[in-house]
Amino acid sequence: MVVVKRDGKTQKFNPSKIKKAIEKTAKDAGLNSAKRKDLLKEVALPIIKLYKHKRVKSVDLRKVILRRLQSRSKATVAEWRRWEKRKKK
Repeated sequence: MVVVKRDGKTQKFNPSKIKKAIEKTAKDAGLNSAKRKDLLKEVALPIIKLYKHKRVKSVDLRKVILRRLQSRSKATVAEWRRWEKRKKK
């Protein structure tokens, strides 16, 4: 899979980035280890499988991740958005 970044550059898909992002934000949101593991199984793995052989824009990938997280852990979505705000500063 190829990810098209916002600036138009392309990057080879790295599944570990999705896993790490979900793991870190879920941990920062206070989820226990078992719940974080469930989120990875319910959110990250299906997305990785779905986009494994496709070309996708990073903004679209982000939307899919957040949509799937929203129905499973609103606290993780809130933490993800806080992280994005801090990153922009």
